[in-house]
Amino acid sequence: MFVTTHSPFFVNGLRPEETWVLYRDQNGFTQAVNTAQIMAAPPLMKQGAQLGQLWLEGHFGVGDPLTASGGPINHTILR
Repeated sequence: MFVTTHSPFFVNGLRPEETWVLYRDQNGFTQAVNTAQIMAAPPLMKQGAQLGQLWLEGHFGVGDPLTASGGPINHTILR
């Protein structure tokens, strides 16, 4: 089952390995990245951070809900 959301509160209840971020690349094609592949997410969650909050704070580097494009901010954040 796939569920799409823009709610960080919903995302807070998920684990990185079960959450995918969709975004458009610079050519307009939809890309997907699993949040477990985003280097910052798992270590910060081990320290008590919630996945939805990390998303809102821009730790994913892609799919940023606060920007219109949501494209990659920095390619080095992905494993």
